[in-house]
Amino acid sequence: MPIRITVKRGKCQGNINDVGQVFSVKDTTPAGMCLGAWSAVAPYVTALRFGGNFPWEEEEGCALIHCPDPRGITLELRRIGKE
Repeated sequence: MPIRITVKRGKCQGNINDVGQVFSVKDTTPAGMCLGAWSAVAPYVTALRFGGNFPWEEEEGCALIHCPDPRGITLELRRIGKE
């Protein structure tokens, strides 16, 4: 299932990603995403792609993940449909 990743808040310390930027993931990594942010979200993207959910999140099919940099960005992951 495709996953949409949206930069929700914060400041990318590498000046790579901006609030409001949107990425789509299906079979490959998204072009233009900071490697640190991708490494943080990759396991969650994989779980969501295969139908997983996270009990600590209020909405099924979603996750909020923070970049490894404590002053970095927060990304929303959202399952957007079926293959």
